[in-house]
Amino acid sequence: MPRIRTLARNAGFSIIELMIAIVLGALVVAGLVNVLIANRQAYHLQEANNYNQQNMRFAMDRIGWSLRMADFFGGAPAVDITGAPVIPAGAGNCNAAWALAVTQPVYGYDGSAGMPADLAGCINAANYVNGADILILRYADTDALEAAAVPIPGKVYLQVQTGGHGVLFVTTPPASPAVGTPGVSTYPYAVEMFYLRPCSDPGAGGICSAGSDGGNPIPTLMRLRLDDTGTLINEPVVEGIEQLQFEYGVRDPLNPNAIVPEKYKSATAMTANDWTNVIAVRVGYVLRAQTRDVGQPHIFDSNSTDPAVAAFPSRLSNDCEYAVDTAGTVTIAPGTCANFSPASVGNAKNPAQQFARIEMTSVVQLRNLVRAKP
Repeated sequence: MPRIRTLARNAGFSIIELMIAIVLGALVVAGLVNVLIANRQAYHLQEANNYNQQNMRFAMDRIGWSLRMADFFGGAPAVDITGAPVIPAGAGNCNAAWALAVTQPVYGYDGSAGMPADLAGCINAANYVNGADILILRYADTDALEAAAVPIPGKVYLQVQTGGHGVLFVTTPPASPAVGTPGVSTYPYAVEMFYLRPCSDPGAGGICSAGSDGGNPIPTLMRLRLDDTGTLINEPVVEGIEQLQFEYGVRDPLNPNAIVPEKYKSATAMTANDWTNVIAVRVGYVLRAQTRDVGQPHIFDSNSTDPAVAAFPSRLSNDCEYAVDTAGTVTIAPGTCANFSPASVGNAKNPAQQFARIEMTSVVQLRNLVRAKP
């Protein structure tokens, strides 16, 4: 009987099975890619939020330190400081007399549509965020020169005798108060003006425009200050500050020992006598993220942490109230934030609602003015 041999078929997959396997594999890989992309985006957003928090703390520390230094003149009252050294200073009304006005250790301006008239020519109008407040501070830096140290030529100094008088000078120290006399010290003199610029890097010409910062202008906290040549220079402090507001805590003039303000006022509401009785400053900041988030709209209301509760006590100031809705529409309260427009408004490439915003307020006690007599 003949033997029958059966040839076994080679094992393998059909074309249909291979196609199904490829499709399933592609779905798994696509899912993994989406997870990785989402995680990467979440990481960058969290990194940006951490960066924003860090910037906010830095801005608060920088302005807070300067506020606490205001009216420090080495133990001499501002009215007993003389001297009008010749210095280059800056442009427009920010001249030498303005820089050396020690009798105004704390002064401010409410946000306006363009630079305030008192500061005309100080800064190009395109480099000022309309509706943002301006703060000016004058004081003597605590880094006193040693008796044998030679002053930097061109730098402004204050030579002062504690409890006596002081003299502002450049290069050549005054004969009185004389160095070596007990209680006589020499301090670098400082004047600072804090304001907001609508961009971080203006580019060629130094003027902010829609094309600055690669077409996404980054609002930036700026400081105008005296450099070592006596010239007023502008320098960025921290990026991302979209709005800046100041309110001034005024003590009762009949109670010069008060350490708690009787009321807080805007700069416009302040009188000449009020400025001599400022003992605290309330500072409000709005910081806008520099990283876009297209995953969800970011609503914002400067007058409330909950837009549905208009009376919520967290607010930026009475002088500037604005909100951003889910469509990116910015609503500014009537009569506030004069001519203000957030940096991302009107920029189709970077809609306002795609940037997270955080708000912070702080109160700084002015230790030197608290001790000063009105």
